[in-house]
This record gives sequence, C-alpha cells and structure tokens, in this order.
Amino acid sequence: MNKFDVYNYLLKIPQGMVSTYSNIAKYYNSKAYQAVGQMLHANNDSNIPCYKIVNKDGNLSKNYKFGGPLAQKARLLNDGITFIDNRVDLNKHLFTLILETDRLYLRLFNDLDIKVLEEMMNDKVMYYYEHHFTKEDILEWYLRQKERYLTGYGLLACCLKETDEVIGQIGLTKQQIPGKEVIELGYIFSDKFWGCGYATEAGKALIKKAFNNGINEVYSIIKYNNYKSQNVAIRNNMEKVGEFVKVYKGINMPHFIYRVTK
Repeated sequence: MNKFDVYNYLLKIPQGMVSTYSNIAKYYNSKAYQAVGQMLHANNDSNIPCYKIVNKDGNLSKNYKFGGPLAQKARLLNDGITFIDNRVDLNKHLFTLILETDRLYLRLFNDLDIKVLEEMMNDKVMYYYEHHFTKEDILEWYLRQKERYLTGYGLLACCLKETDEVIGQIGLTKQQIPGKEVIELGYIFSDKFWGCGYATEAGKALIKKAFNNGINEVYSIIKYNNYKSQNVAIRNNMEKVGEFVKVYKGINMPHFIYRVTK
C-alpha cells in the first residue's frame, strides 16, 4: 500500500459517503491504518478528497490539513453527510469497498440502502420466493446481512462504477445443504439490469477472491425453475452436483445445487 493506492481509494468514495483509515488499510490487506493517516496528512493536493476520511468511531481528525476539523465538517455537511453528537453517522454514510470489476464495485450495505432494497426486491424480482416481501421483511433481510458482515460474509451492494447506482446484491454466505454447511454465492439484481452480464461479472470476481482466501469450493443453491440464475451459475463455471427440497415459510421448494472447485 502506497500513497497512490490511498489517493485512488479516496477518489472512489461516492458523494454522500465517507470511509475510515482502517477501511482503506484493510482493502489493501494491511493493518497500517496509521500509515494511511500519515499519507493523507502529507497530501498537498486539495483535489484529493481527504475530508471524506474519518476515524472509525465517526469522529473527525484534528489534523485535517485544509482548515482543521471545522473546515472538514463544513465540507461533509455540504455533501449531505449527517452527524450525531458531532460524529458522522456511519450507519448511513460509511463506504466500505470490497472489490471491483471492469464495470462494477461491491461494498457493504448501509442504512441509506434500505429504500433501494425496497424498490429492488419487488414481486417480479422475488418471484421464486413465492411471497410478497413487505417493508418489514426487507428490513429483516438487511439486518441479517449486517449480522453476517461481522463474520466476513453477507450479500453486498453491487454498484455501477459509472453512476454509483446500486443495481443488485451479491455475495458469499454460509448455507446448509444435506450433509454439510457450504459457502454459497447468492445474487439478486434489479429487473432493470437483467441480461447485462452483471451477476456473472461480479460472481466471477467473488469466486476468485474466495479461492485466493483459501476457500476451495463455492456453491449456488437455486430453485429448480429459476433458469436465469441457473444460467449465471453455469457461466460462473459451476456444475450441477445435486438437488434437494428446501422448506421456506412452510413451502416445499425443490432446489438444484451447483458447485465450482478451485
């Protein structure tokens, strides 16, 4: 990790979001978050948005180079950032980049994405779950991802680089199949973006990341009549290796098991 890596990360942070010193270090597989601070404090280019970096508790740095914490807060407020007790509300505004592809980037969800999920998880998109997702269902879904993040797993916000728009959710989770627990690649995309190859593009990147992190096999568990998702699995070099009946909300749902190995 060098200063150009750090500056490049800053330039990726969308309007209305902030990140932290530790998030930047973690993205580059480093624990040297203090070095990130040193690089930012040495920066003399006001076009590099150093003001978008805060401490992990949401507090502002006392060493913001271009006017101190008051100037930093003014710039953040101008970006639409909200504060609680003089700290950035990280539940709403934290940007945590996980990985990138040619057209996409994946990040952790935050509270501002709940409304996006409500629009995305409509009856057409969630058809194969065989029930309507209420706002309460979607909030429960979102909170489950937040819990999963604590273990290093969970569905991620999939965003278009060109617009920063959240177009879907995709990620690795732990799931149970007959006989064992597996790492599953799951994905749900807004119907406006079906047929664009985004699920395959992001899926391949996540599988590669999993293999690089010591995971030797990745699964996708897909309902028997969800042909679009099955085609994505096949394009991700997965093969069908089994099937079973999954019980969801009291409904028996036959599922196929797809797998790709390292």
